[in-house]
Amino acid sequence: MTTDVVSATLRPGLVRPPLRDRLKLEHVVMGGAVVALIVLVVLPLLSLLFGSVKGEQGLSFDHFSEVLSGRLYLTALKNSLILGAWTSLFSLVLGLVLAWAVSRTDVPGKPLIQLTATLSYLSPPFLTAIALTYLFSPNAGLINVLMRDTAGLPWLTFNIFSMPGLVLVTVMHTFPFVYLLASSALLSVDASYEEAAQILGASKLRAFVNALALFGSQAIIGLPARIFTLPTRIYALFDYPPEYGLASALSLVLVLITVVALYLQRAFLARRSYVTLAGKGSRPQLMQLGALRWAMLGVVILIFIVSIGAPYATLIAVSFSKSWGLDFWKGLTLANYKFILFDYNVTQRAILNSLMLATAAATIAVVLGAVIGWIDLRTRIPGRRFLDYAALIPLGLPGIVVAVALIQFWLAMPIALYGTLAILLLAYVGRYIPLGVRAANSSLRQIDPSLEESAQILGASWMTTMREITLPLIRPGLFAGWLLVFVPVIQELSASILLFSSSSITLAVAVYNLYETGYIEPVAALAMINMVIIGVAIWLANWVGGGRLVSRGDAAPVSA
Repeated sequence: MTTDVVSATLRPGLVRPPLRDRLKLEHVVMGGAVVALIVLVVLPLLSLLFGSVKGEQGLSFDHFSEVLSGRLYLTALKNSLILGAWTSLFSLVLGLVLAWAVSRTDVPGKPLIQLTATLSYLSPPFLTAIALTYLFSPNAGLINVLMRDTAGLPWLTFNIFSMPGLVLVTVMHTFPFVYLLASSALLSVDASYEEAAQILGASKLRAFVNALALFGSQAIIGLPARIFTLPTRIYALFDYPPEYGLASALSLVLVLITVVALYLQRAFLARRSYVTLAGKGSRPQLMQLGALRWAMLGVVILIFIVSIGAPYATLIAVSFSKSWGLDFWKGLTLANYKFILFDYNVTQRAILNSLMLATAAATIAVVLGAVIGWIDLRTRIPGRRFLDYAALIPLGLPGIVVAVALIQFWLAMPIALYGTLAILLLAYVGRYIPLGVRAANSSLRQIDPSLEESAQILGASWMTTMREITLPLIRPGLFAGWLLVFVPVIQELSASILLFSSSSITLAVAVYNLYETGYIEPVAALAMINMVIIGVAIWLANWVGGGRLVSRGDAAPVSA
């Protein structure tokens, strides 16, 4: 774009302000973003570290000593590692097989495979867990009752409240990570030079990390089975009286495992070179599976039924039933939706709180992300790389760890934020700011800096350049990023469960609490309201992104 074109985009009559005023405005905006990042991410994590070594007489490692030697905590650590190992293994097998089938074979139903992976990727794991308890709880699960009491086949029953049940629920959420990475890689490289190590290294460890962090499914499936994991044991430490020091130490153990896994992934990939030797025009020849193609299609249909079809068909059926059981269809009703939408003020408040928090968190995360991305790509300020790295730290932090860090930090401050909407907003923005930075960074890289330079040469201030040139050009990317923050905030449970109060309860917490108190049918109705909100947001995200946001793996990570 020439200087004349840039000039035409600027509003007439603009006068370049004095250099001192221009620099002052830029510095205020950038300084505000830096301070916000420090308050949202850096200080809470430092408070978490300090809280873990704070004893009655000063600095002490007693909390770590107890965490690393106590039977309860070692058992939780063992269960988490077992869950992560089995989940990553099965996720790797499922994800690679499906990616290979889509990219390298003539298997029918490829859109169904993509749909299955996409919906599994975006579905809240705790809702899948709740749905499967309706089907496979040992005594009252519909399928178990049908197999045991009606069909007389007790050996076909399955107890969801077990480690295999927990692995099953977790794999349904983590295998899409492998699939999305693997399918993208297989479609972009020449079939003659495929390198599976990149997929094996990145996908397996990423699935392992996500399996460790999920609180909702581990609480819903694991607690009734007495299978404690690190997230659920951290949650238990906040029973009265809360043990903040032990919670901080255990949180750092979880962080350490996450960091080690991500480091191993990075080191594994760094030792290898991945070069595409064929151009974009190279199309791999599809393998002819013959009769096996129908067997593969059957596997795909089975995965769809287990991960999407059965759970959501169950939630829909339960939400319209008066009493869940074999004869549920005889008493269909809308009373459950009436109850949660009009009669029960807790769920009304939860829905409103979640919508407000998701809207505010997405807006703030994208604005901060745009400023941080601009500092990284458009300035030469010392330390800008550190700022970018600091903004990405929460990407690898489990939600419950973020909650513990915020509790430690804000309890030490004179401002009473615990249990308010404000601390939830801080948690959401701090946790999902990497998505805002990522969206802004990606959009800014597609804009030639000379456009902004030309505008300033013509006399436009920094703010005018941002308003008239930069922001209009990156607006689609920022809006997509806004929606990609909005979606996980609506379904966020792992951080919310420690930070909410009766006045600041959120939608995901309301679902979990209703489930815990035995409101089976209203839980399903509220879960469907949750999915409707998420579905609308996902539809908007795909509409804005031309249907490419999810398929290219840019969707926000779901951790509940």
